[in-house]
Amino acid sequence: MEITFNSPKDLIVVPQQNKTIEQITISSIQDFPKRKLVQAITKEIGIIVLWEGTSYDTIGQWTDTDVENRIKEIYA
Repeated sequence: MEITFNSPKDLIVVPQQNKTIEQITISSIQDFPKRKLVQAITKEIGIIVLWEGTSYDTIGQWTDTDVENRIKEIYA
């Protein structure tokens, strides 16, 4: 899955590197119900925590559209 931003974003990745990217390529999404955690594994920046704790409970059954919207929200 690839998510394209409306405009390029400056991000910090570990080890810290400044990158300007136009899209993020998700290789997998992991859901850990017992830990109340959903994370996306990306090619460009590694792991992105999408929802955890209370926000995990609130999102319920998420969709690909929810993932895209959440990543755009995180990097707005």
